[in-house]
Amino acid sequence: MEAETETAAPRRGNPFASLKHRDYRYFWSGALISNVGTWMQNVGIGWVVFDLTRGGDSSLALGVINFLNLLPMTLLTLFAGVIADRVDRRRLIIIMQALLMLQAFVLARLTQINEATITIIGVLALLGGIFTAFAFPAWQAIMPDIVPRRSLMNAIALNAAQFNSARLLGPLLGGIVFARWGAPEIFYINGISFLFVIWALWVIHPQQERQRLRGGGAMATLTAGIRYARENIHIGWMLISAFALALLGMPYVTLMPVMAAEVLGRGASGYAMLMAAGGFGAVGGALFVASSPPGVGRDRLLRFGLMGMGGSLLLFSLSRNFYLSLAAVAAAGFFFLMGMSASTTGLQEAAPARLRGRVMALFVLCFGGIQPFSALGFGSLGQVVGVPLAIGAGAALLMAYAGFHFLRRGLLRPAADSG
Repeated sequence: MEAETETAAPRRGNPFASLKHRDYRYFWSGALISNVGTWMQNVGIGWVVFDLTRGGDSSLALGVINFLNLLPMTLLTLFAGVIADRVDRRRLIIIMQALLMLQAFVLARLTQINEATITIIGVLALLGGIFTAFAFPAWQAIMPDIVPRRSLMNAIALNAAQFNSARLLGPLLGGIVFARWGAPEIFYINGISFLFVIWALWVIHPQQERQRLRGGGAMATLTAGIRYARENIHIGWMLISAFALALLGMPYVTLMPVMAAEVLGRGASGYAMLMAAGGFGAVGGALFVASSPPGVGRDRLLRFGLMGMGGSLLLFSLSRNFYLSLAAVAAAGFFFLMGMSASTTGLQEAAPARLRGRVMALFVLCFGGIQPFSALGFGSLGQVVGVPLAIGAGAALLMAYAGFHFLRRGLLRPAADSG
């Protein structure tokens, strides 16, 4: 009877189960409001930069501002992971959120009095990137401190769902606010939105095992995390998979305007619809993972996420029908969130508490740190061979990588489950 129970198909769970935990409910709600404000600000900055460089090279200015904002993620994340293991993560995140709130208010005021310049916006973007780089590993590592282990994948997937919901809602609200009042009001609203996540973090009580710095200094502490990831084959391949998703899969977002305008013959509205389709698909993928049975294999979800995203992007690169392209982009968003949620959960569960901040910093570096260079590389490739072929090449390589893991399934499976 027991064997029959084990082999029976597990029932899908409640996708919102983690919200029953008080601390996670506050954390999730505050993050949703703050992320909506952040996406509103991203829209506002784009409009301000475009307006300041109107008649000049706006695309270059936008690229530089984006690069400055993302560069600290590449340079500082590993050291931020060391800090996340040594200090109170909750307080670290609160401090960084407060600094980001100050940045938003400074940007709002300078824009309001017409003192904002490209140089000032670049400096503020760089500072914002620094604050985010120090907060992000702690943000990733705090999840197991506020939910039980059995709820971890559900909580991570729900967190991805709120982020992508904010990605959909933020630009919409930003456009409404900009049309009605202007860019400064967008930045003020973003500043106010940080109060919600700061309050949420203030009232929760994470159960963190904080580590003291041992002999050898900060560099030895940093290399201990890298050494652990290198020696643990499961951790290492999870990180490589996140790297593959970012390097080979995500550049399609950067190239989307060209696909919309030059390949599919649609303007700004078509571009917006394609981006929205990706966001809807991502929310769907996150909710699918959130409702997965607790015992579902993380390695299996990751393999199918890798293969599904590669196949969806290959279809997108070949499609010349707008509605088929919408479906392909939505599927890419779905499988992307499936893969990323599975890899994040696998890393959170496998990493020991004393090293979790550093392991998650490696994850942030593999995923977020590579994106500006990946976008630059695939943008250059698209200039030479054409955007559809560039996206298709990345998709084919991603599918080949997924195929490797379908042949070598044990590489993504924790040692305890390999039998």
